[in-house]
Amino acid sequence: MSRNRNISLRKLSCNGRTAALRALLLVDDGLSAQQALASVLDAPVAHGASGNSREKSHTANAGRCQGLSAQDRALCTELVYGCLRTELRLNFLLGRVLPRPQGLPRPMQILLALAVYGLLFQDKVPSHAVVYEAVEQARALFGQGLARVANGALRSLQRMGEEPAQPSFYAGQSGVKKYRHGAGGTDSFLGKCIFYSIPLWIGELWRSAYGDEAALRLMQRSFERPWAALRINARHTDGAALHAVLAAPQAEGRASAIAGLSGAATESGATEQDSLQYHIDIADRVDKNENNEGQGNGHKPVAIGQWGLAFAPGTMPREALGLDLRQWLARGALSWQSAGSQQALLALGLDRWHEPVWDACAGHGGKSTALMEWGVPVSLCTDRSFARLRGLPTQCTTLGLPVPPHCLADAIRPPVGQWPGHILVDAPCSGLGVLGRRPDIRRREPQHLAELEVLQQNMLRVLADILQPGRELAYITCTLNPAENERAVDQLLENNSDLTIERQWQTGHSHPWLEGMFGAVLRKKG
Repeated sequence: MSRNRNISLRKLSCNGRTAALRALLLVDDGLSAQQALASVLDAPVAHGASGNSREKSHTANAGRCQGLSAQDRALCTELVYGCLRTELRLNFLLGRVLPRPQGLPRPMQILLALAVYGLLFQDKVPSHAVVYEAVEQARALFGQGLARVANGALRSLQRMGEEPAQPSFYAGQSGVKKYRHGAGGTDSFLGKCIFYSIPLWIGELWRSAYGDEAALRLMQRSFERPWAALRINARHTDGAALHAVLAAPQAEGRASAIAGLSGAATESGATEQDSLQYHIDIADRVDKNENNEGQGNGHKPVAIGQWGLAFAPGTMPREALGLDLRQWLARGALSWQSAGSQQALLALGLDRWHEPVWDACAGHGGKSTALMEWGVPVSLCTDRSFARLRGLPTQCTTLGLPVPPHCLADAIRPPVGQWPGHILVDAPCSGLGVLGRRPDIRRREPQHLAELEVLQQNMLRVLADILQPGRELAYITCTLNPAENERAVDQLLENNSDLTIERQWQTGHSHPWLEGMFGAVLRKKG
């Protein structure tokens, strides 16, 4: 913390790149990308279970860039998510043009990474402008010496031409060796991990579990900007008309230039209003044709069930039926929910449940409200995070739904001894299926997996004991890790002979854009 704060960022002009620098320093301090953006851009965000006092203190003391234009807010958002999503590749390249980049002050490292991202991935921003601003920021913060370092490093990168855009550039390079950390991957595989900015431990986990080809596909999918998705409220009077308009191919002039940060906020604790606001902030920044190769002709969204729609990066409309999407959100006509979350509920058949449902890890209530919109009777919502759960009543009221009984409770220590209906547990997990929308997850260490696996197994054991004969327990994660998915279910079945598996589903490894989700439905005999 002190290393980050020794240099006063007040010396810098308040613009999109400075805001991104501030936000990434907060990510260093433990905040999620969305929490850091909310702090810097002065937008409200719920910290959820991860919002400890240390993080809140840092957020309170963070310099805010108030009054930024929509374009600068968009640039900041794009840079933060983009730098985190491509961080390993950026760091590798800095190591190629600097002798010891890790010895530089942390703000200097970040402003250089921001510049490298701009040179590699922001085709619409002139390279000379990217270099100039980075050099000027280095001069303002650290003086002429490090300004020359910044200029030399970035000019060296420019002289590499198109080489850094090729996967082959990262295979067999001498600099690759230092990324091993004792792992046994080949230089070729390690080079692919760096190219797609996937920590080696995640790449090796996927390769061991799913094979080389699937691991490569998962790395490719995780590197791309995620798709945006909406859920139209089936109960709203304008729902059918709104869905019809949004489902139609978007005219060239109507598609928003959105960077595809779909649902990033909902995964990290922000409200749905905040999520949509960030998409609209970034709408003026990214060209609508950027990064859409291979995603179909025109701008036709993909249907997720009867009421969900997914939009390729840069194609979600700003308005429908004469109203801004934010207005439809405020009117309860739509919600922000990832395509993977919607698809998991539908693929597992939870929309066909008729008995009372207890959502044991309800969070903000995204899955509960989806089920209620589809006519499923959700009768209890619990979560161990008050910051997440407290928004549920307002969300239900906005959507025109009854507010189900809800209380603060840990699924391992449930508030009920018996439950007459079905149980849904959207379990805490490693999130390896949503690296595109939650790029800060890449910074986690493998040690936390064992703790999560124990937590998940305990949740399943306790909830299976409460489950009544003839009822179902649905287990959902957003990760790609057999120990948290198939093996967790198998272990529960081994220890409970009265349980049978009714349905199991996961996102196909070859799917080009859908989040990596897993789900299983277990029924108690009787």
